[in-house]
Amino acid sequence: MTIAVETHSAPLLASRALTPPRVMPPKRPQGRLAFAANFLRNPLASIPEAVYEEDFVLYDKGRVPLVWITDPAAIKMVTLDRRDDFSKVAQKRLLGPLLGNGLLTAEGQEWKWQRQTAAPMFRHQDLFAMVPPIVQATEAYIATLSRDPSGQARAVDRDMTSVTFDVISATLLPGGTAEMGHAIETSTEKFQASTGWMLLFALLNVPAWVPRPGGATRQRGIHLLRSSVLSLIAQRRGMATKPDDLMQRLMDAKNPETGQQMSDEQLIDNLLTFYLAGHETTAKALTWTLFLLSRAPEWEERLLAEVQQVVGAGPVKAEHIDKLVLTQQVIKESMRLFPPAPQFGRLALKDCNFGPHTVKAGTQVMIPIYAIQRHKKYWTNPDQFDPTRFEAAKEAKISRYNYMPFGAGPRICIGMAFAMMEATAILATLIRAAHFEVSPDHNPEPISRVTLVPKGGMPMHVTRRG
Repeated sequence: MTIAVETHSAPLLASRALTPPRVMPPKRPQGRLAFAANFLRNPLASIPEAVYEEDFVLYDKGRVPLVWITDPAAIKMVTLDRRDDFSKVAQKRLLGPLLGNGLLTAEGQEWKWQRQTAAPMFRHQDLFAMVPPIVQATEAYIATLSRDPSGQARAVDRDMTSVTFDVISATLLPGGTAEMGHAIETSTEKFQASTGWMLLFALLNVPAWVPRPGGATRQRGIHLLRSSVLSLIAQRRGMATKPDDLMQRLMDAKNPETGQQMSDEQLIDNLLTFYLAGHETTAKALTWTLFLLSRAPEWEERLLAEVQQVVGAGPVKAEHIDKLVLTQQVIKESMRLFPPAPQFGRLALKDCNFGPHTVKAGTQVMIPIYAIQRHKKYWTNPDQFDPTRFEAAKEAKISRYNYMPFGAGPRICIGMAFAMMEATAILATLIRAAHFEVSPDHNPEPISRVTLVPKGGMPMHVTRRG
């Protein structure tokens, strides 16, 4: 079965009516074979239309029952109130081979002490000191751009990955080299290519000994990544004077229960988690945002005017971030339509009730962020691009469980404030310096892998202003 993707040809309507590409869901839950086929191609394509309209949709046609929940109270119960009754089994099976037992995959006390170790690096008042290196990394990218509008299209999705890697290597985790950035990019692509199989096997509780398609390629990528990080750890240990950064704090931390420091494996787990989660998600958010602005030129003009008024001719500084109001509204709306992490799930460890619905232990409970943020019950014209949704008065009325680009509950992304600050500084710097233009024929389907990627990448013509 082919899943249609909604597209629009030029000339496009004004941005208030812009409906960017989206996955067209199947009208009803599919049989097992059709479900598996669509899931492998794009997990979002297996989510039936009812999930965008109802609070609870059960799928019980496979080895393991599956339920999608979109009701804010139900999501709060899973992620906060009864979080110990739900396990991250599928996520651990998917990401465990790469990220081990780091902050993203660990549970219980192991997660708690790792989170407490890293948290001081993300204090809001300390983050603004990182704005200058963020802007410098962006300006270095701008310096590579042509002033010729007839130049070759660039893979902007790759460009944003490179910029955000340079940012994290200059702020939270100094020491990342260009070679490591390339290793992360290529290895992540190989890993993401097989995540459909990995996640499907995890959802179906397929035993670990069953071979996974693409396993050899994936293992080579994992080995390359982990070896690269291990060399960084060895390099840091050989330094006479060690900086006070996230890497050093993780290396110095001691488990309050055992008094032991992290092993090399645990350090690799956490450093890779921050390298990957710390730049890959922001890169995807920026990629989709630049795509939307290309299709909504009046919003590009409004952002350009705001940056010129707030920032002027000099570089974006810390004191400008909170004043770039429209810029942040556009980023938030972009992450609503194209959430960088499009879904997550938990395994029910006990029987539980979602309103009138009973879910048995062993059921996979899916929280489809992509569908929740386009849900007809909670959003007006949910598929349209409308940054005014995030004007202060309107945003105050949005439930934290209806808008979750950074997750929800105690495990909400630890770098949320950093990511918003970073995306704001980068986007403002980019928009003032360059114009991004995507081909009218390129309407990329959003594909759920570990992150939300545009099918076919994001080729754009990028030209310097002035």
